[in-house]
Amino acid sequence: MAKKESLYPDILFHFTSKEGLMGILKDTFSVSYAREKIVGKNTSTEFAVPMVSFCDLKISELKNHMEKYGHYGIGLTKKWANNHGLNPVFYTNKYSHFTSDFVQAVQELHKQIDHISGVDNQFHAEVNYMKILNSYRYIKNYEGTLVRKNGVTTRNYRFADEREWRYIPPLNASMFPFVSKDEISSDDKKKQYNQNISHIKLEFYPEDIKYLIINSDDEITELIDHLESVKGRFDESTRRRLASRILTAEQINNDV
Repeated sequence: MAKKESLYPDILFHFTSKEGLMGILKDTFSVSYAREKIVGKNTSTEFAVPMVSFCDLKISELKNHMEKYGHYGIGLTKKWANNHGLNPVFYTNKYSHFTSDFVQAVQELHKQIDHISGVDNQFHAEVNYMKILNSYRYIKNYEGTLVRKNGVTTRNYRFADEREWRYIPPLNASMFPFVSKDEISSDDKKKQYNQNISHIKLEFYPEDIKYLIINSDDEITELIDHLESVKGRFDESTRRRLASRILTAEQINNDV
């Protein structure tokens, strides 16, 4: 039986800078803290979460995404994503009662834990509270204000257009699962927290790669040379396969 056509591809893309892509190909993905803000009708919460983000977009849909996140990318299989526990983001409407109710419920649960009697009961309550709190790490507003690294702000940006997936280390990992907005308010503070988790990686193998994206044709040789320089990860047959899987932002913008 033929496979039914889906609105979603079998590839997840991650976009970054040129330096970022070269680093990923050399050393794999590094987990880093991303600042998040969930806004509801009556309340909001801000924090930072350790993650690696991807988009669930077809090649023909990448043009606008690249403008915001960089013209250098890597596409990996959904099979790889499933094997590593990646999950789609759950988008919530800031005008929905659900969003405010959820934020308020989590805040109230935190207050009530201290009043639970019995050491064992309190321990189990804290464990279950953290599992509920973990939902925060996969929630994003359907629409909101996008603040880019260069300081450009876009209001009423529809985050759901990105169809984001996230890799987030499990709660039992040796790291802070959440960081308050005040603790990571500056780039220097964020850099320090990221250094503390530099040992946590999201691994992939060369066979997991479906596409490599660079900005222009004149960078193809440089990319192939880079794959040669890290040939401990990419043998000759793999390099030949990947050479045929290189796309350029120019090509996507003009031809796709």
